[in-house]
Amino acid sequence: MSGVVERMSDALAPRFAAVRRALGAPERTPRTAVVLGRVLGAGLVICFGTGVYSHLLQHPLGWLPLPTRPVDLYAWTQGLHVAVGTALLPVLLGKLWVVYPRLFTWPPARSVAQIAERASIAVLVASALLQVLMGTLNTFQWYPWPFSFTATHFALSWVLVGAMVVHIGVKLPVIAQYWRRGAETPAATPAAGGEEP
Repeated sequence: MSGVVERMSDALAPRFAAVRRALGAPERTPRTAVVLGRVLGAGLVICFGTGVYSHLLQHPLGWLPLPTRPVDLYAWTQGLHVAVGTALLPVLLGKLWVVYPRLFTWPPARSVAQIAERASIAVLVASALLQVLMGTLNTFQWYPWPFSFTATHFALSWVLVGAMVVHIGVKLPVIAQYWRRGAETPAATPAAGGEEP
């Protein structure tokens, strides 16, 4: 069995490396990923806060009084929610474009911790894409699914925020390294297998 795995690994490793080289671009650096991640994270926090506010106004908790004044407060928060959520679509796609070559590392995971990290990233990406898609379709008042939009959007927002917290915790050393402007890396780093968020 071990021989089969080794032959398979020997056959796949050069192919994965070729794909990563083909996907290489000067913009795909850890610094770019961190900058886009900062914008994306801030936007998600704004959307989460305004979304929770909206949900709690629609489904109030007796013990939690929420401000309802000025009269236009709800309209402002929902306008902010929709505007920021819509603006996050290109930022999310840009972040995914920057980190996409990391999908083609070989072996995909070297430890249980890396398997858990990849699983958490899968949850993060899937929930982020689904939230943006559902929110966009909601702005058109088109619901092609059989479940409640508000309940699902609210529950999925907690999954997304939890996955984001896990992702930030796992990638904190990389984020700290590339947070400041002067921390640039050579363009070949991501394609060569360098760590990126």
